[in-house]
Amino acid sequence: MAVPSASVAVPASGESVRWPPAWLTNVGVVIGFGIIVLLSSMAIGAAATSMTEHGVSVDNFQFAGTSAKAQLAYGELGPDGRRAAWWFLALELPFLVSYGLLLCAGCAFAAGRLAAAGAERLARIARFAAVFGLLAAGCDLIQNSALAVNLTGHFAQPFPRIAEVFGDLTWVFGISAGFVFVAGWIFAVLRSRKMAPE
Repeated sequence: MAVPSASVAVPASGESVRWPPAWLTNVGVVIGFGIIVLLSSMAIGAAATSMTEHGVSVDNFQFAGTSAKAQLAYGELGPDGRRAAWWFLALELPFLVSYGLLLCAGCAFAAGRLAAAGAERLARIARFAAVFGLLAAGCDLIQNSALAVNLTGHFAQPFPRIAEVFGDLTWVFGISAGFVFVAGWIFAVLRSRKMAPE
């Protein structure tokens, strides 16, 4: 079962390239991503709680920004806190892949509904915004890679700054994709009702 296609065909070497791909908007695939996001976020929460119990919040760990703050967080975590931080980063891998694809699929769903409602210009915007979910996941991965360097005891720049900047970008792209999904879906529903015969 799939929603109306939100894909566009782009000629490439005599073949058609569809974006977003049709499998991404399959309901079963989307539900699967949602389950992975839910389960991995629960596991991440447990690791984050363990880090907090050792005196370092997730925000202080992820957004230190300076070598001094990164070193301070490293020291305050201690061996057990650092072990929890490694688990935090490991569990974020399935989480970021799943939420990136889920946001991408959400924008594709919105694009399909907008196109069906006759709002083709907004549908094109939603198709374009589908990339934001992948960008959010990519930025999150870069941030986590920089944090992993810090956890090995290396605090020199640019790694603390990279973690901070790409953490901010993760939120920017993620919130943008989420907004397009929700706003696009609501607009499409309202427009469909307005167009429906009385």
